[in-house]
Amino acid sequence: MSSPDPTVARVVSTGPSRRAATVVPRWPAPGAATPVRCRLEIPAALLDRLHATANARHGAVDSFLLAAHLAVLSAVTGEPAPVAGLITESAVRPVRAEVGGRSWRELAAGVVEVHAGSEVESVLDLSPGGVVHEGVLGVRFADGGLSVTSRSDSLDAEAVTRMAGYHLSALRLLADDLDAVHRVEDLLSEQEIRHQLRDLAGPRAPLGERMFAELFTEQARRRPDDIAVSHRDRSWTYRELDERSTEVAADLLDRGLATGQIVAVVTARDLGWAAAVLGVLRAGGAYLPVDPGAAASRIAGVLDQADCSMVLAGAGIDGATVGAGRCVLTIDELLGTGASATTVAVGADALAYVYFTSGSTGTPKGVMCEHAGLLNHLLAKIADMQLTPGEVVAQTASQCFDISLWQLLAPLLCGGSSRIVDSEVLLDVDAFRDELATSGVRVAQLVPSYFEVLVARLESRPGGLGPLRAMSVTGEVLRPDLVRRWFACCPGITLVNAYGATELSDDTTHAVLRHPDEPVTLGRAVRNVDVSLIGDDLSLLPLGAPGEIAFSGVCVGRGYLGDEEQTARAFRPDPHRPGQRLYRTGDLGRWLPGGRLEFLGRRDEQIRIRGARVEIGEVEHGLADIDGVDSAAVVVDSGEGREAILVAFFTGSGKLDGGEVRARLAAQLPGQLVPTYVHRLDRLPLNANGKTDKAVLASLAATLGHADGPYAAPATPTERALATAWAEVLHVPLERIGHADDFFRLGGTSLSVVRLLVKLDGLVSLRQVLAHPVLSELAAVIDERRPLPARRLLHSLSEVDSDPVATLVCFPHAGGNSVNFQQLARELRAHGVQVLGVEPPGHDLGAEPAELTTVDAFAEAVCAELRDHRGAPLLVWGHSTGAAPALALARLLEDEGAPAHHVFLGAIRPATEDQLRAEDIRVTVLGDRELVTAMLEDSGYIEVDGLKPERARVVGAAYRHDVRSAGEFFRGALRSPLAHRVDTPVELVVAADDPHTSEAGRHLSAWAGLTRRLSLRELAEGGHYFPSSRATEVAGVVLGACPHLSRTRSPV
Repeated sequence: MSSPDPTVARVVSTGPSRRAATVVPRWPAPGAATPVRCRLEIPAALLDRLHATANARHGAVDSFLLAAHLAVLSAVTGEPAPVAGLITESAVRPVRAEVGGRSWRELAAGVVEVHAGSEVESVLDLSPGGVVHEGVLGVRFADGGLSVTSRSDSLDAEAVTRMAGYHLSALRLLADDLDAVHRVEDLLSEQEIRHQLRDLAGPRAPLGERMFAELFTEQARRRPDDIAVSHRDRSWTYRELDERSTEVAADLLDRGLATGQIVAVVTARDLGWAAAVLGVLRAGGAYLPVDPGAAASRIAGVLDQADCSMVLAGAGIDGATVGAGRCVLTIDELLGTGASATTVAVGADALAYVYFTSGSTGTPKGVMCEHAGLLNHLLAKIADMQLTPGEVVAQTASQCFDISLWQLLAPLLCGGSSRIVDSEVLLDVDAFRDELATSGVRVAQLVPSYFEVLVARLESRPGGLGPLRAMSVTGEVLRPDLVRRWFACCPGITLVNAYGATELSDDTTHAVLRHPDEPVTLGRAVRNVDVSLIGDDLSLLPLGAPGEIAFSGVCVGRGYLGDEEQTARAFRPDPHRPGQRLYRTGDLGRWLPGGRLEFLGRRDEQIRIRGARVEIGEVEHGLADIDGVDSAAVVVDSGEGREAILVAFFTGSGKLDGGEVRARLAAQLPGQLVPTYVHRLDRLPLNANGKTDKAVLASLAATLGHADGPYAAPATPTERALATAWAEVLHVPLERIGHADDFFRLGGTSLSVVRLLVKLDGLVSLRQVLAHPVLSELAAVIDERRPLPARRLLHSLSEVDSDPVATLVCFPHAGGNSVNFQQLARELRAHGVQVLGVEPPGHDLGAEPAELTTVDAFAEAVCAELRDHRGAPLLVWGHSTGAAPALALARLLEDEGAPAHHVFLGAIRPATEDQLRAEDIRVTVLGDRELVTAMLEDSGYIEVDGLKPERARVVGAAYRHDVRSAGEFFRGALRSPLAHRVDTPVELVVAADDPHTSEAGRHLSAWAGLTRRLSLRELAEGGHYFPSSRATEVAGVVLGACPHLSRTRSPV
């Protein structure tokens, strides 16, 4: 096999670009590094078949050996086009090939040579005498066999043996059928497949025929006088909880509740909530938790989606809140009646509960889980957390998060008790520490973000956590440094890293950590749970290879309520375990030695537009639904220093153009899903496999730019100079900027507007950019040296066609401007809502200096200007620190007898006086340039490099002023709530992925004195600046609060 292969000799250079190494996943052995080698004989019959196949195509066997090696390298690394080193004489020649979806024949013929300087970790040696190469993986074919070598600190003996087996399997498959498509799982031995399916699964334990409710009833008979659940200064014994939950179940059954029928529980977490949850399960119903603090429209929407006709309600919840036509039962009225009923025996596959989670497009998805999954998870928690009779578990999670269920129910199956901890207690870390100690809590579970707050407090104020012996974290990535800090503070308290999904009946893997130096992984599957790492075709992957984490078995839920399409996408029949459902998590992971699972991130996390995760397929689906579009594709166009944008391409019949297609998309999709550019092509480019060639489209996207008309170059010297400035701040090629281009359509944001004002150094103001965003118009403003508009605080971000049905006044965040509300203004314009942006004095870098002012004076000035806009109902939005002047304005409007219809406070979490004072100190001690730097790190607000000192002073001073004045306002409001209270409904709006407002619901009580009507709305995602990143959804929030005001119009 040492003769040169003419196929390999004809490889061609792909150009001078240097490729990064294809990294071979490590599978090390403990101890000192030693050489590792495995040699396998190639059966003579297989060699004969390989030679015969090579002769038939006038080639040599070496081309097959190279194809086999690249196929193995692709399988173990997950790279579709891996780079390997090839030795035919003495030097290492880097080569690569597209592997995925190709036949062996295509793979062997498609090898190309890459730049000689490219790094390689894997080397295939086909030289006559063999060459020593210090790589992670070395493969040599010689003397009728193959040898695989490595070092034990990279790959242990078992991993090297597996690698050799993969190569031999590849040669067999290639010889069997040269035209067969390469499939990763076919490389694995039967022994490895058995190991993955059996040995890496969770331990097996029978569930039995009785589900949770019957098992609880048995516990209540065993220990009637033991405490079952407690809250504040009240507690119920097992006998009392048994009686109270039976009363709830009896009433539901008397009203004809069917097994599996959904019952909503809309109440705060207290003893009545516990009775309601158990009552629903004992009656055979399916529990649906609903946040009682949510807006009435949100509550009714969830109940409509669930087709729920029965509601167990807490105080203050009535038919008007949940919507007409539903049976609303007040929980307190059901308790103490003495009614009795026999617990309904349900089957393992009966529906147990429905939890609504946020979908990728913002539409909630109702996850349906069955009794077997619920019970298995409860028993897994009991086993892995080692719960015993008499132990107290902290019930800390909101009822709308699935972890709340095990915190309440698991201890009730082993003779323990659940301690319901109020959200207000969690807001005060010291109070939470006291709660753990005084309540005798032995086991707790938190999300890592709050866990870190607790650790920080333990570091600054050392002390114990009472009898706590086990802490679990779940829901977010647990950092190793946080683990080390925890054990430094609490060396004797076990830490359990839990991982799962609502679709999987909650947590499905546990990593039990007892020492600070243990690796932080996802651990192993819990009892009766099967876990796999799979490829796109659901095939198993080699041990150590990155792939999608998927679960199977009793834990997998039924799917999404009323959404067969989404269910079919995420829930599949398990091809390896007949009769079981498989759930694809969308998370990436890999197996580690010892059977532990490592988390590698989300599959789709790299595609984000304006802070929101975007599914490209959803945009393409929207394009395909447009009449006249025959085919379509969407790519991401990103450049260094600017946000990524979507660019769409389509083919079609008739005279349909890009502008019309974009307008139709804007009418049906959220703003972040609407492509910035839409191009019409005669046909979409195809690659060698006959698929749309998105690499070619991405290249086109980087050079084309205009969908709405022919390109016209900048016509005047000022236009050309302005285009150059735009190109620099937008990071868009200069040749893409034309005479009629709109700054914001090119990707302009509040960040880039500020960059432009700095760049132009006073030539134009922010208001002039907003009023004249087209290149030619703004150039004309500069040429004519138009005087700055009279200083006003309000300016229109959208003009409606006739009298507005409502006016929304928007206050920006600290140091910010109203550009962040432009996308929202466009969305609301179609509904007849006018949007007025507020520009705080002293914030416009392009205007004459202005004096910063107090919140009250600022609000009074805005109120005075609003007298010109009276007539239409008024809505107010205050973003982050802008919440302070928004509330002050609402109070002034009430005093004038013209109250606002609704107040929205975005991206802010109610804070205590201590927290406000700490933030005041932070911005006071930082200098102007340090503040600007912090703003850059926090939000990408402005570039520091090249910012003149006087500009840094303006930006830094504005930010500091806004934070301090807002803090002063809220501290005053907390001390004197009656003087600041408003009757106008106030709605807090936050994004689930904004770290600044995590657990906002637990902080609401801090503002209880500021308004009589305070509610919380949480968006699925959008970051801190979601009015621009989730404009369509935010527009829905605004319109949802006042549906009678909207008049829907055609998109413009």
